[in-house]
Amino acid sequence: MKYSSVQHGHLHQSEKTGELPVYDRSYSSERYDKYPHTDKMSELRFYCVSSLFKFTSVLDFGYGNGSFLNQCHKMQKNCFGYDISDYPLQAGIKKVESPFTNGYDLITFFDSIEHLEQESIVDFLKELKCQSIFISLPWYHNFGDEWFDSWKHRRENEHFHHFTAGGLCSTLEMAGFTPVYIGNPEDQIRKSDQPYPNILSVGAMKIKAPRPPKIASKTP
Repeated sequence: MKYSSVQHGHLHQSEKTGELPVYDRSYSSERYDKYPHTDKMSELRFYCVSSLFKFTSVLDFGYGNGSFLNQCHKMQKNCFGYDISDYPLQAGIKKVESPFTNGYDLITFFDSIEHLEQESIVDFLKELKCQSIFISLPWYHNFGDEWFDSWKHRRENEHFHHFTAGGLCSTLEMAGFTPVYIGNPEDQIRKSDQPYPNILSVGAMKIKAPRPPKIASKTP
């Protein structure tokens, strides 16, 4: 079986069927440098996250060619990037070796979290140190096997995870985050000829532990 259901609305490619892509500088260049709307998309993404969250520091996981971080840097944010490729970041933006070491106000995942091979995205998200998360990825609608077999975003050995809106929200909740936004704003640019949303975006905030009740001191 190539795919297994992690939970309702979350499908995982549990079995490799071939070679994985090489995530190097040329991979990022092919997908972002030659895409005519990359900068426009980064502006849209910044508008989305800044309208939802107040943040000073941001880590972009799987930053591609760094376009989104360039936009954040232009808007005076403290910017950090994590990617296994060696695509260089502009001056003033720091590349980190691990997404788990430091804490950030916001961590973003634009077309990246679906590439993780590990089955448990919940365990991965639990390790992150941040107040807010924003995720955008291909929207899995679960219309049946025939639809899935021909779906353009089904990329075996590259996209290991597929989420419905409910599946992604449930995953975030199990990891300790409360979804505060669900939508498909990127469809303004990443248009599809299909009559359903193409790209799913979800924003979520860390669930804060309740404060213990105050105990009134006894009057002697």
